[in-house]
Amino acid sequence: MKKKYFLLALLTILTSTLRASDYQYLVFTLTDGTTRSITAQDLTLTFTGGNLTAQSGTESLTIPLTSLTKMAFSNDGSTTGISTISSDGIQTDADAEVYDLNGRRLPSNTTLQRGIYIIKRNGQTTKVQVK
Repeated sequence: MKKKYFLLALLTILTSTLRASDYQYLVFTLTDGTTRSITAQDLTLTFTGGNLTAQSGTESLTIPLTSLTKMAFSNDGSTTGISTISSDGIQTDADAEVYDLNGRRLPSNTTLQRGIYIIKRNGQTTKVQVK
């Protein structure tokens, strides 16, 4: 409960000294070390039932307050939210951007060999494992 009030106070201070419109993203750092981000344009934050929900246009992100360690505005265009590793539903259509773990973009017609890849499609970034 104290964490919720602390985050609410922190958010109030940030919004009174900074304008979100000056930044492109709001980046959340989670307790497991991962980061998730959402576009800062037309951003609305709500706190309900122990969760923080960020809404920006059609984009929505819900994070349990117990999983949140830090949030900050950023202009870094490389900020992404990467979900968990999965091996089902791997599709590499023409709209997908496929990267290896070294950050190299692979051609869209590449047959994925055994390994882990990052696939960006329709505003979503997913880490996949090919077995």
